[in-house]
Amino acid sequence: MRSLKHTTVLFVTSRTGPTLSRVERRWLPVMRALVAEQATVLLVAAPNGPLVAPARQAGVTIAPYRVDRFNVWITRNRLRAYLKRYEPAIAFASGYHADIPLRLAARDLPVTVATSTYCGGWPYRGLGVLTTRGRQRLERRTRSRVDAFVVDNAVLAETLTADGVPLHKVHVVPPGVDVGDVSRASAVVLDLPGERPLIGYAGALERSRGLGTLAAAAPLIKERHPQVRVIVSGEGPARLGLLPASLDGRIELLGRAESVPALLSALDVCVFPTSESGIPTSLLEAAALGRPIVASDTLGMREVFAEGSEIVLVPQGNAEALAEAVSDLLDDPGRAAALGAAARSRVLDDYAEPDLVRRWVTLLRSLSA
Repeated sequence: MRSLKHTTVLFVTSRTGPTLSRVERRWLPVMRALVAEQATVLLVAAPNGPLVAPARQAGVTIAPYRVDRFNVWITRNRLRAYLKRYEPAIAFASGYHADIPLRLAARDLPVTVATSTYCGGWPYRGLGVLTTRGRQRLERRTRSRVDAFVVDNAVLAETLTADGVPLHKVHVVPPGVDVGDVSRASAVVLDLPGERPLIGYAGALERSRGLGTLAAAAPLIKERHPQVRVIVSGEGPARLGLLPASLDGRIELLGRAESVPALLSALDVCVFPTSESGIPTSLLEAAALGRPIVASDTLGMREVFAEGSEIVLVPQGNAEALAEAVSDLLDDPGRAAALGAAARSRVLDDYAEPDLVRRWVTLLRSLSA
């Protein structure tokens, strides 16, 4: 087995906060494993980025740089200087603002370039039609410089190959979660006064999480269960759009939770009405805690969980179906408990952090060969 000792691996992220992105959460345990193998691990990130402190604690060398989101070429020049200085064997990027400049910076340099992506983050999109077209055109023009596309499900792998990415460059590394950390974090005592039952969501308030569907479903759930409390906890750009539902009492909009696992653990039903494909980290955390889950039937979800026996899936954006599924679980606590137990078993068997790290390290060994 090829050793990664003395191999230099560079990670580049444009995330500034306040929370780790889906990809960063999966990078962190891999960084720890690389340091344990005596590899040299470098992280290019904004000085106050959410990955900096835990990465530094893990033994990662930080190269502080806030990616210029408005000028690809400025970032390209800075990253090229880093590549020449540190001479990494492998360079990873996540997100358009880091990925495209890294591809440009690595031109004619002896480094394996890899990009980590997920369904909701690909293809790259901008704020409007013109910027979206521009980003996707630049992505295709620079695609040949990428040696490995790392995705978390087979559906996205098929999408990439259908778009022209060579099959041998696409690597599927399923998601994972640190079950021990989640269990310890769930022990935090939260102040959630009021009646039960509790249903809802905790995690990043991204627009792709489809929380407007939960707000629309809340009155329908309360028709069958008048005492139910619908809780949404977190921070992010979707918070503003949820304010009307909070003001009229459809949902209780909390701020950032002291512990997302603790809040998920307090919910009788965890709801993930996502409007994008892929598996949110907080959904994996809910499953690791044995909580019953209702989620959108998006691409990739059925790869991870069995519908009906481990998770309940409903059509994306369908508030009526979401309300019915949640209400049915509240009516049948035994089925809800069985779903939660089965989802936890699935995570323990296939998606615990050691599995994630093993898959990533195997990939890195092959890329460094």
